[in-house]
Amino acid sequence: MPPENFVEVSFEVANKVGGIYQVLKSKAGKMKDYYGETYYTIGFYDEESASSEFAPRELPEKFSSIKDLEDKGIEVHYGVWRVPGQPKCFLVDSSGMEKGVDEIKEELYEEHGVDSIEAGNDFDDPVKWSYAVGELIEILEQELEGETVVQLHEWLSGPAMMNISSPAVFTTHATVLGRTLSSADYDLKEAIEQGRVDGSLAEKHGVKSKHQTEKMAASEAEVFTTVSETTGEEAEAVLGVEPDKILSNGFNVGEFPSLEELSYQHKKKKEEMKEFLRAYFKPYYDVDLENDPRVLFISGRYEFRNKGVDIFIDALSELNESDGEDFFVFFFIPTDVKRAKPEVLENMSLYQELEDYVDSIIPELRSGLINALTSEKDPGEDVKELIDGSTDGEADSLRRNFHKMKERSQNPPNCAFDLNYPEDQILDRMHEKGLRNREEDRVKVVFYPTYLSMGDRLLSMGYNDAIVACSAGIFPSSYEPWGYTPVETAANGALSITTDMAGFGKFLLDNTEDEDRKGIRVLERENVSDGESVSQLADMLEDIVSYSKTEITERKHNARKLAQLTSWERLGENYREAHGMALER
Repeated sequence: MPPENFVEVSFEVANKVGGIYQVLKSKAGKMKDYYGETYYTIGFYDEESASSEFAPRELPEKFSSIKDLEDKGIEVHYGVWRVPGQPKCFLVDSSGMEKGVDEIKEELYEEHGVDSIEAGNDFDDPVKWSYAVGELIEILEQELEGETVVQLHEWLSGPAMMNISSPAVFTTHATVLGRTLSSADYDLKEAIEQGRVDGSLAEKHGVKSKHQTEKMAASEAEVFTTVSETTGEEAEAVLGVEPDKILSNGFNVGEFPSLEELSYQHKKKKEEMKEFLRAYFKPYYDVDLENDPRVLFISGRYEFRNKGVDIFIDALSELNESDGEDFFVFFFIPTDVKRAKPEVLENMSLYQELEDYVDSIIPELRSGLINALTSEKDPGEDVKELIDGSTDGEADSLRRNFHKMKERSQNPPNCAFDLNYPEDQILDRMHEKGLRNREEDRVKVVFYPTYLSMGDRLLSMGYNDAIVACSAGIFPSSYEPWGYTPVETAANGALSITTDMAGFGKFLLDNTEDEDRKGIRVLERENVSDGESVSQLADMLEDIVSYSKTEITERKHNARKLAQLTSWERLGENYREAHGMALER
């Protein structure tokens, strides 16, 4: 039996900083269907995020005692989260909280054995916020009528348990230690198969306090959940706690445009992307952008091995040495950037000048061409005169400026931005594997290490628009608790590749047959060497760049169908079952 009230806590409520944001956002509408006006969300107050994600409202009279938290230096903003369902939302600002973080850490140690004395701000700030959230929930418990269940996401929310009395569901989307060890090339899979990961490794890798907090929350919650069978096995080995329930991540494919609409959008957005590629590559050498070139992408956190960036580059290197049509690959992986490369900005500017010039002479060209076609003169000569004669050689000047990079014998840069550090794993691996954007290279790469935005002066596209413009998204992860990006890619009308090390990939393997997975391929990485995975991935990529337009369209329909398997209509009920379990205990 589910509770009357459901309170959901996450650092990423109305705060887009990671993948959990997308889970909560897409799920909010279904939770609102279940709980109506008794569904409450609590998040971290970030002024910039709140300006677009959060709509302030007057605090209801029944919650007036929340204002008393101001006496403790805790500021609570009340309103609605601007996502489907418009759930009620409290955003907590603990920056001025009277109670010091050292005092909270002392309580964590004395009452729960969490040793965090030497932890830094990346631990202290979330713990302070979470403690303040607990203070808020204490008040909600007193004011809400009927039984309440609180769901806490990730270790950052765990310390809130110190103050609440309602049954708690704790959800880990990826264990802190597991993700850290996987990034460090530790054989996490073998340790999980043996049933235990050495907890002392947490201190060695600098995540002891986070690991212990997560373990405390998993142990003390009435119900402990994870997002996939893969993460469940990891949690049992890393935290020593077996999950009570798996809460697979759903997705609202129905909120995305239809494939028919996406087909129209694809043509439009791809033309915009081709404009960028023209400006990026053509100052150096000619590239064929008129015959529907394939454009692939990879995106996500900068986790070089976890996200499979290493084997993706290796697979591209294999294709670069083979015969076939050229294709383009974007690496949408944010990191610490200094600025857009001046030469890229200059090329974009020169290309814009060319566009503006062409736009300015179109009316005259139109009139001149009509006159030429209705006379006995050769229209080609008249058009040439219009371009070269009537503009005082401006066309030739613009053309020479645009192509001046050819005189320097340079190649287009692999990265569109200057970075704030001298060495970079992605760029180093590209260079090592021969992906250098030479004219003879089949694979042309663009490392785009910043969050996509309409106002970034280069690509000038949002993330979803970039997906729509591309043919496929490639996500060859070796560590991925769930993996939203392949589903998101399919919902946006593109093909995708995931792996059997991702929760979503295993979900597909468990719920579909081989012949049904044409639009979302599942790469083998479990118990397979990197070399074997590279070869298999190279074959999959070759298929994608070689498909006919008809084959691409058929597979896009299949990808969309597969994505619909994860709808919240199918998976949302698992949450209510977990909430009911918490009440029973």
